[in-house]
Amino acid sequence: MAVWVLALAYPALIALLFYFAFLRPVQQERAKQRRELADLQVGDEVLTQAGFIAVVKEIRVPEERGPTEVILDLGGLEVRAYASAIAQRLPQAEQVIKEETVVERGQR
Repeated sequence: MAVWVLALAYPALIALLFYFAFLRPVQQERAKQRRELADLQVGDEVLTQAGFIAVVKEIRVPEERGPTEVILDLGGLEVRAYASAIAQRLPQAEQVIKEETVVERGQR
């Protein structure tokens, strides 16, 4: 009887380890990206999936179900893109300066 328990427990343990090692971190990263996109505001500086750094000029949420569009300013050139094309929101300039000051003082 103990052989059957081990035979069933071993694949279950492997599946559990696979979930916590691979699937759960991916799900958490996706949830974090969705939260950042939901908190996106006009004037935020963002990094796109293509590697462009842009400023959000306008956010268009469709009345019917569909992808949210953003108008991005790429230094004078306005581009329309889906919100899912935004890889991350970049930190504000004041926050970057504050972090650099903390690192320089050795407080980190």
